[in-house]
Amino acid sequence: MTTKVIDQTDPTQWDPKLDAVIAAPGNHKVLFENDRLRVLEVILKPDEEEPTHHHRWPSVFVFDQVEGPIHDFAPDGTMMPPNRDVIQAVQAWDGQGCLVVHMAPQPAGRVLNASSKTLHGIRVEMKS
Repeated sequence: MTTKVIDQTDPTQWDPKLDAVIAAPGNHKVLFENDRLRVLEVILKPDEEEPTHHHRWPSVFVFDQVEGPIHDFAPDGTMMPPNRDVIQAVQAWDGQGCLVVHMAPQPAGRVLNASSKTLHGIRVEMKS
């Protein structure tokens, strides 16, 4: 028996069943999709934790409502260090206007909104 090794640094090899829209549909709604872009509305209520999922494409995330603390967890439940792009951006944001974050592909994990405010934003994923 041979076991296929999946390169976790290669988004093309990530499990399609863990795509955000499939694995966490209560938090990710497709607003538009074509062969180059997918536009998602993302909502995470206060004290809500998303199911484990990934985002295989680079994206721009525009938050019109977000407040810390927000925590990232690996699939095994380990809290990720607070050095990830969106966590750093939220911590540095002054709360004025919208927060725009350029994001690399994100491997499987989940987010906990530990704040008292609903997280809401639009994520534009670039497929090519």
